[in-house]
Amino acid sequence: MIAETAAPPYGQVLRLDELLRTARVHDDDVDHVLFLATHQSCEILFAVALRHLEEIRAALDTGDADRAVRRAAPLPRLMATLTRHFDGLATLTPAAFEGIRTALGDASGFQSAQFREIEFLCGLRDSRYLTTGGFTEEDRARLEARLGERTVAEAYRDFVDTCADRAAAERVRLALLEFDDAAAVWRARHAVLAERFLGTAVGTAGSEGAGYLWRAALRRMLPEVWTPLP
Repeated sequence: MIAETAAPPYGQVLRLDELLRTARVHDDDVDHVLFLATHQSCEILFAVALRHLEEIRAALDTGDADRAVRRAAPLPRLMATLTRHFDGLATLTPAAFEGIRTALGDASGFQSAQFREIEFLCGLRDSRYLTTGGFTEEDRARLEARLGERTVAEAYRDFVDTCADRAAAERVRLALLEFDDAAAVWRARHAVLAERFLGTAVGTAGSEGAGYLWRAALRRMLPEVWTPLP
């Protein structure tokens, strides 16, 4: 008789020892831990969002409205979770934030290659971001590849043009609209937090700070989904 193999325990499934060791949650100053762990968890959720956007694009390209809506459904919830991350950072004191900012040196959230991938994949493509300081060669290679890919916006446009079921097309539009709406709220919350700590001062790594973030909050990653279908 072959003995059943025991399923790995929770910690091993999540690879918690490796994850927490990498995150240095027991090593750094507690304020730094809050700041860094928040951004680390954001990057994990960005990676999840990228997977869903790729699935949405594939579903639209095959005319599968139900799968596109199903894969889009978690995205506004992910963005809402990302927005709530800023509530934790807002508890930092100005002195703690300034200390973290000094320790960061040239590092900045502006250098999040994965968030630029999300923008590029959606269709908000700006090749000027390829010159962002702090990107590795691997980061730039991924972004250049995204620039050459078919975008979710293009897939949505072609889907709408060829879909005979207008109700299905409208469900897809609304699902993508919910995501873009939540992304706009996330951008605005980010701008509010930056203004809270920086005022009109420059941001990390010499970025423009709150002013840039407020302008970014006006951009839509999928502007076409904001227009109701005829």
